[in-house]
Amino acid sequence: MIRKSLFLVSIAIFVLTAVAFANKCTEAIFRMSAVPFMNEISDYYLDSSYTKTTSQKYIYENGRPVEVHEKGEKDQVLYFYYDTDETPLKNRGTEYIFNKCENQDTLCYIQKIYINGDLHKGTLTIKVMPDYISQEIDEPYYHDSTEHFLYPDSIIESQESYELGQDQYYKLNMSWYKLVIVADSTDDTKCYSYRTNRYQESKLDGTWFYTPNENGYSIGLSVVEGTISSEYFFIDATKTTAIHKIAKPVKISPKARYFDLLGRYRFSK
Repeated sequence: MIRKSLFLVSIAIFVLTAVAFANKCTEAIFRMSAVPFMNEISDYYLDSSYTKTTSQKYIYENGRPVEVHEKGEKDQVLYFYYDTDETPLKNRGTEYIFNKCENQDTLCYIQKIYINGDLHKGTLTIKVMPDYISQEIDEPYYHDSTEHFLYPDSIIESQESYELGQDQYYKLNMSWYKLVIVADSTDDTKCYSYRTNRYQESKLDGTWFYTPNENGYSIGLSVVEGTISSEYFFIDATKTTAIHKIAKPVKISPKARYFDLLGRYRFSK
C-alpha cells in the first residue's frame, strides 16, 4: 500500500512543457508521467481524475496542489508541502513533503511520505526534463525505477523493480516491462499503447483519447473498444478561475465507471 502511495503522486499526473513536435495525445500522456507540484511551470493543471474505486479533486495554492480530496473505499484528504521540514505536518492521515535536489539543469525533487506523523522508510526521487522523466523508489528492501522518453509522436516507458534479500545483496522477485505509446498517424488526438515483455513480445494495451473542452482538455483511456476506462481532466488557468482553494463535490463521470485503482493499469508489479 505504501508503494502505491509513493507512486500516487509520481505517476498519476503532472503538467510540463513537452517538446513541441509531440502530437496532442502523446504530449498529454507525457504530462501525466511526473508529479503535480510541477504544475507551477505550466498553465495547465489537473483538476480531477476518476477510477473504478476512486475519484480525486485537486486543490491549488500558488500554482501547486496543497490537498487532494479523495473519495472511494476510504474517503481521505492527502496533504502536500514543499521545500520544508516536518514543522507544518498535521500528523494525521497521509502527508507528502517535497524538497528540491541539485541536479544541474534537471528539475529534481525528493518525496517523503508521513503516515499519521510517522516517516515511511523510503524515498521517491523524481527528475524531469522536457523530453525525459525518471522516478526512483528506494526502500530498505525494495527498489523501483521508471523512465519515460518522449520522441516525435511517441513515448517509450520502461520499468524495473526488485526486492532485496536480508543481506541486501541478492535481487528477488524482479519485474520488468516496456511500454511504447504511438500517435495515430491520421488523428492528432488519438494514440495507442503497446506493452512489451522480456521476450520482446508486444500487444496492444489500450487506446488514449485527447479531448479539448471549454476549460482545457481531458485525456481518456480505453482498454475495451468504445468504453472510456479512465479520465483525467485538465484546466487552463489562463481561461478559467477553476483553480481554487475550496473543494467542490466530485461527480463521477458515467464514462469513467471502469477505471483501474489510481489509474495505474500500466504499472503492474
